Amino acid sequence: MFSMDYEALVSRADLVYRSPVAIPVEGQPIGNGRMGTMVWTTPGAIHLQINRSDVFAVNKHHAGRWADEADYCGACAQVTVEPGGRPFAAPAAEGIGFTQRLSLYEAECTLDGDGVSARCFVSALADVLVLELDDRRAVPQPIRVTVAMWRPPEVRTGDHLARYAFAVRDQRILLTQQFIEGDHYCSSAVAAGAAGDAAQVEVVDECAVSECVALVLPAATGTRTVLLASAASWAPDQDAGDPALAALIEATGQSYAALREAHTHWWADFWSRTYVHLHSADGLADALERMRTLHLYYMASTSRGMLPPKWNGSLFTTDGDRRAWGSGFWVWTTEMHYYPLLAADAIDLCEPFFRMYRRQLPDCQEAARQRWGAQGAFYPEVTPFDGPVVLPEEAAAEYRDVFLGRQSATTLSERTRALCDFEHCLQMILYPLRKPDTFATRFSWGSHLASSGCELAVQAWWRYRYTGDETWLREGAYPMLRGAAEFYRHLAHRADDGRYHLHGLNQHEDFWGVTDGIWDLAAVRGTVPLAIRAAEILGVDAELRIAWQAFLAHLAPYPLGSAPRAQALTGGVLADDVWAAGYLGEVDGQHNPEDVWLAPVFPFEDWTLETRDPATDKIVRKLVDLAPRMRAILRGETCNTAIRTPIAATRAGCGDALPTLLGSYNAAFRPLANGWSLFEGHGKWENQAHSIEILGCISTVVQEGLLQSVSPRPGQPEVISVFPAWPRAWEASFRLLARGGFLVTSARRASEVEFVELESRWGETCRLRNPWGQPCLVSQVGGATQELAGDMLCFATISGGRYRVMPQGAADKGRPCH
Repeated sequence: MFSMDYEALVSRADLVYRSPVAIPVEGQPIGNGRMGTMVWTTPGAIHLQINRSDVFAVNKHHAGRWADEADYCGACAQVTVEPGGRPFAAPAAEGIGFTQRLSLYEAECTLDGDGVSARCFVSALADVLVLELDDRRAVPQPIRVTVAMWRPPEVRTGDHLARYAFAVRDQRILLTQQFIEGDHYCSSAVAAGAAGDAAQVEVVDECAVSECVALVLPAATGTRTVLLASAASWAPDQDAGDPALAALIEATGQSYAALREAHTHWWADFWSRTYVHLHSADGLADALERMRTLHLYYMASTSRGMLPPKWNGSLFTTDGDRRAWGSGFWVWTTEMHYYPLLAADAIDLCEPFFRMYRRQLPDCQEAARQRWGAQGAFYPEVTPFDGPVVLPEEAAAEYRDVFLGRQSATTLSERTRALCDFEHCLQMILYPLRKPDTFATRFSWGSHLASSGCELAVQAWWRYRYTGDETWLREGAYPMLRGAAEFYRHLAHRADDGRYHLHGLNQHEDFWGVTDGIWDLAAVRGTVPLAIRAAEILGVDAELRIAWQAFLAHLAPYPLGSAPRAQALTGGVLADDVWAAGYLGEVDGQHNPEDVWLAPVFPFEDWTLETRDPATDKIVRKLVDLAPRMRAILRGETCNTAIRTPIAATRAGCGDALPTLLGSYNAAFRPLANGWSLFEGHGKWENQAHSIEILGCISTVVQEGLLQSVSPRPGQPEVISVFPAWPRAWEASFRLLARGGFLVTSARRASEVEFVELESRWGETCRLRNPWGQPCLVSQVGGATQELAGDMLCFATISGGRYRVMPQGAADKGRPCH
């Protein structure tokens, strides 16, 4: 079977800086999935901000407004390490050397300055940052490690209390903070110490921020090790300081080398799961390969905790509590981080994402009833980490009347207005009161967006198909699929034409208050068949299956551009002979173009390259060509990171367009040197909303161009296709996971597929689209060889079996591209 030098491959994406960064968010991130920091320098110091994924100042019962002074998360402490002098000054200014390197394979940041070098990592196995300084100067200087907090020791915002305190424990600094409001309690702790017993603790009298305490190590030639540990707690009777100190003490008893060895072992195992190796003459393919590597590194550094990382800033904010867009989670922007992880065989990194939304399911069922008067489960597009607000019944009735257009927002009581003020989707109902010139109706950006639960449910099904985990299907995927299917079934109305229609729904942020919108119809067609199939596998809900089948059979068709009511939706028609965005409802016009016409292609897979229906194929290909954001990207215009157009285009087989598409897409967002984009922060790093949505999209497109494992129709068996949308001039080799549990390895050079290797994890029948169009030999490693012909190669496999597929008579050319 084919092998790869993973260290050499991953190292191609290392971040190497020859001068200090101009802005902190362009530093180099290190983290272990729970605890993380950006690493950046000023001439005399190394700067860190310790952040955690499980620290939230407020929960959904916050009595303030969305994105107010208390709506923040993650930040635990700022730390400055000063070795004395100006060893990290810019080379141009001082004539000295400077190098900062982030090794992705080892998840370690190294710094070389004038006589001082440093290296650091956040342990993959414990919530401890280990930093080693090496002072080689003729006259070494003391090292100051300053732990700081940026706000006063106690801050009250309405009913919300944020407080912190410093303590000294055996020449170690301990900073604990607490957030308290009603039944919400969250605390964090950061402990700082050094190897050996010579360090002294000083309270800093003149501090640039609110309070500082410093750990001072005496001057010495050679290496010194500084350790920072963190912890969090959600229980008032559990002190976060104790586990932070315990982790610090345990790490203090080990050398940097010993801690590093265990840390790098975890990362080496992570990188050996899958790979993508690309090359093109212009270097673009190589750059895209590095972007995928960066994305996997960032996700492994941020998504191993109780909760997923926030899309805005993640674990790498640098400016205290500040975080534009608040602490809420957008489905749309969060899921973009996770799309590539299933095929990358990084399913464990998806667990925080699915865990958070699974826990929200009971409250989402209440939200369906309270807000829509429907059964099933309604996932608002934006929720706090702990899910949508469950309103008191009297307030819910008021809200529902306004939300469904039966009453004006002016009828809302002051109590209900206050209850709606924090959760982002709830407070949109107040827009007509606060901004009547902009929002003249009950509709706004995400107010009546019904499809987010379907997006989550579809991804839960994908996870089942990649892993074959029936426990996950029963306990995770099916409850979400069932909730999504029932929600839409009860939301739909059967008209005199015998069809089920959907009214007054937003097509994401693109069109508002639409009838029979394409996003919703695609959500139903992409989700309900999966619910039926899952119920069949599990042997449950026989009566519901019949109801769902009837719902699908009588669902309204996708609107066509030729329909007068579709043409009346301004901006909602691309051509008469393709699908339209929907029919005009209560709000005209386009609000945030997102190419919703492509929703049946991705994410809902109502059409794939395996559907092979000539009439639908023609519609999809024309839609891809006409989609406004697709055309804008190809012109090099700035566009919305949240669009799925590049993914849909690749799903439609547009391989020759991929270089221009991704090159323009990447350039449109002017990414920083570390790959993060400031788009969601409106181009200002101070907004602390830097994001890797762009890397998630690019990684998904690259992987889908190399390998697709999709069904002709939702719920049917998948077909594996290698290089289904790949540029003819680009060389590539890869190992990726396909649905059905097949680990697929292949290579292509000079437009020819050289081989296909598959490892079958649980013994499903393999359906492989023939890459050569001629008879092939399928050889089981250690077993028999069979000859297969035809457009699809279909063969039985055994669990753990490995298979090599080659065109008949071809020589074994299984080697990487260079």
